[in-house]
Amino acid sequence: MQDDMKDSTPDSRFDKPQSKRVTDWRPLVGQDVQIWRGNKIVDQGRVEAVTADGKVLWLKQLGAIERRLVMKEPGTGLRVRLIP
Repeated sequence: MQDDMKDSTPDSRFDKPQSKRVTDWRPLVGQDVQIWRGNKIVDQGRVEAVTADGKVLWLKQLGAIERRLVMKEPGTGLRVRLIP
């Protein structure tokens, strides 16, 4: 996770954990992440697997939908939550 990572707080109006933006998804297996579109969190969960080229990942979630395929495309970002 040594890519272009910038400190950020998703929304200063709410007390949310800090996160770092990650552009290389390949080393994220086992990490808790948030999926962003624009300035909104659209999903979150634990990365189960990432393709060799780092363009697709499987996100394990809690709830009715247990897994989700996430593709790297314009406007979709990924942030790793930092646990204090």
